[in-house]
Amino acid sequence: MELENLNLVELNVQEVQEIEGGHEPCFWAGVAAVAFPWAAGAALGYVMAQ
Repeated sequence: MELENLNLVELNVQEVQEIEGGHEPCFWAGVAAVAFPWAAGAALGYVMAQ
């Protein structure tokens, strides 16, 4: 379930890049690429620790 959500987020980021262009969307895409897998891993670790 979470992997599907992450894939949707990545697609949304790509769409924003195409629409807005420029360097700022690329920066936020990089932030998202790092933050979302980290958050998913943290959530998974938390659930498994319970």
